[in-house]
Amino acid sequence: MATDTRTLILEAAKELAESNLSVEGVTISFESVAQRTGLTKPGIMYHFPTKEALMRGLVEHAGQRWHALLHERAGAAPDRLSVFDRHRAYIWVATTSEVSRADYWILSGALYHSALTDSWNEYLGPWHAADGLGAQARSLLTAARFCADGAWMSEATGVFTADDLSAVHQHALKLINDAEKLEGNE
Repeated sequence: MATDTRTLILEAAKELAESNLSVEGVTISFESVAQRTGLTKPGIMYHFPTKEALMRGLVEHAGQRWHALLHERAGAAPDRLSVFDRHRAYIWVATTSEVSRADYWILSGALYHSALTDSWNEYLGPWHAADGLGAQARSLLTAARFCADGAWMSEATGVFTADDLSAVHQHALKLINDAEKLEGNE
């Protein structure tokens, strides 16, 4: 039951972030999560003793979701894939999956609280790793990822959305293909 309750709490916190029209309006507190879940504040604090613990849990929950989406798209764990296939999976997920305003809000929290980057690095780091590649191939993979990240941010926030998201997706995939050609791994 503890795992189910923990997930219930994290999903409620994510829903609170998703339901606000602006980042400034997002308030995730023990009280707001308790109200949304029907649990008591001490019930929330049993699983997350501090607000920081709740936020770290929320970031970990989002990171796990992204990892699962990437694994599902790629059909394998990142250590079983080429660097190029890992990046392709990321492009697909970031540009074609249902984008979440809450995930973007959760990710942007790392800007102000460096402790919140750990889970993102843990779950997405293996997908983005490009060790052993030449500098030009790494820069093409980074550019492809930045295309996908920008598309995700734009779609999640509704600010400057793409007229043709599939074209952005295809461009990012071409960058990966170009990187693969540079490395002679066609």
